[in-house]
Amino acid sequence: MGPLGTAGAGAERDLALDLLRGLAILILVVNHIHLESALEYGTASLLSAAEVLVAVSGVVAGMVFGRRWLSLGAAVTSRMLLARARKLYVATVCVIAVVGVLVALPGVDTSVMTASPRMEAGTDLYAYEGGARTIVAVVTLEAGPWQFSILGLFIVLLALTPAVLFAFARGLWLPVLGVSWALFALGRTWDVDLLPTQSERAFPLLVWQVLFTHGLAVGFYRHRLAALISRYRRPLTAGVAIVALAALVFKLEIEGLVPLGLDRLLGYGPIDWALWQDAHFDKTTLDAARMAVLGAIGFGLYAGFRAYQAHAERFLGWLLLPLGRNSFYVFIMHVFICLGVALMPGLGAGGLGLIGNAVVEIACLALLWVMVTRRFLFSVVPR
Repeated sequence: MGPLGTAGAGAERDLALDLLRGLAILILVVNHIHLESALEYGTASLLSAAEVLVAVSGVVAGMVFGRRWLSLGAAVTSRMLLARARKLYVATVCVIAVVGVLVALPGVDTSVMTASPRMEAGTDLYAYEGGARTIVAVVTLEAGPWQFSILGLFIVLLALTPAVLFAFARGLWLPVLGVSWALFALGRTWDVDLLPTQSERAFPLLVWQVLFTHGLAVGFYRHRLAALISRYRRPLTAGVAIVALAALVFKLEIEGLVPLGLDRLLGYGPIDWALWQDAHFDKTTLDAARMAVLGAIGFGLYAGFRAYQAHAERFLGWLLLPLGRNSFYVFIMHVFICLGVALMPGLGAGGLGLIGNAVVEIACLALLWVMVTRRFLFSVVPR
């Protein structure tokens, strides 16, 4: 098991985590297809997929590899982690290279892959001078489709996990979390690309490691935390529900979807809200306000899935569990789904409208679901 992967048949399974990860990967696919639709507005307003995937991957890695660290030993588990990181790296390079070949083909418009809607006009993530420079960019994960950029972060975090587990096994969780926050603060003030990977532009390692590291801590010490929480389960559950609801209402307010009058109370207009979001909700810098709001919503969803696990599995499990338990496979295949959608005639300049575009996105999710449930290319594509 590793980030964006499966835990394996013998691993301790947390159904609520699988559901949450499935929801996150669903939101990610919709947002990366990036058609203006009712579905995109609804999912983007609910949650950001990247933060959930990084944090949940840390939790699951802490659970699975933490247990192996204690039972199989440091050397064996470290080799497993590095092998997993190598597997993710090889798969990532292959996808980047395949998309690079498509970019080079005449008559194939791959601009939807080579620049995200948030990048400056004219950006081309495969535009390097000369074949040798292009090969270096592919090997270092500097090139690649923007929908795939976060993989560089996952690979490095997984490769660094043995050092963190070494400290946790010796009870040094407090120094580790202290160093994590210090690196986070440094990353927010030091504008430098620590890695050559494309992920450094949107998901800088020094900043984003804080989510994965804390997830590792939660996963490694999960049983102790569960025992502690069980003493105060009812008040904590009520508190989580209230905070999550308040965070969701606040996020919908700043999105302009549920006007509660905060603009009048604070003296804010649309421009003020936009400036506030730019300052505090930027994904790259992970401002405290963004982490607090999205963290509360994400934890509230997890708590809800956990509290009503049987109902969640019955009504949502059929959709979310296959996606969540095979999220790396979905992550790889969605890149080509995005390209296919971009090449479809009639989807430019607004496409088919809010409802029509939503139908296209649902069809893409259905295709990915069928591919997972039918185990399409499972022998080739990592899961």
